[in-house]
Amino acid sequence: MKHIKRREREGNEIRRKIIEAARSLFLNQGYAEVSMRKIADQIEYSPTTIYHYFANKEAVVRELLLEGNALFLQALQQRLEEVEAAGLNALDKLKTVSDAYVRFGMANPEYYNILFISDLESVSLVSLIDSGRFKGFELLEAGLLTAMEEGSIIQGDESLIARSVWSMLHGLTSLLLNFELPMTSSKDEVISFTIDTFFRGLSR
Repeated sequence: MKHIKRREREGNEIRRKIIEAARSLFLNQGYAEVSMRKIADQIEYSPTTIYHYFANKEAVVRELLLEGNALFLQALQQRLEEVEAAGLNALDKLKTVSDAYVRFGMANPEYYNILFISDLESVSLVSLIDSGRFKGFELLEAGLLTAMEEGSIIQGDESLIARSVWSMLHGLTSLLLNFELPMTSSKDEVISFTIDTFFRGLSR
């Protein structure tokens, strides 16, 4: 039994090494330039070992997307549960979930790039309708509808407004991750100010 558990643990460690190496290579070199051999070389294993865990490069991408989507959705849901327990109103919930979106990107830049910037989903069998980012969008859309019903933001097409909010969050996150701009304020202040200002424009 101990021998089996040890082999399982070792197998999980190798899978983790493969995923981490592939994540870095895909982002730095692009999907087309990365081969299973390159992934194997990165972690100093033989290609045969890699194929024991993943049938092909597409399978590695699928694992990356599933993991990244799960982490993203978990980050949003966790913050939402916290604010619901605190009894915040709908508008404050929206601001908090929006903040969670940006914080996820800041804490997980590689996964953020894989989910929202690179086009890895086009070579994967992961369906957008089942993905964490789509469910995250649904959370935002539902929150906007609740805020409209409470009268804290303007009435309108919640799907259209949700896309607008998402665009703002994506732009902010991408800017903070990919550009070193001279700023007199901290990143925390920029995040808070941007989200507050945007939602102030939607408030009634």
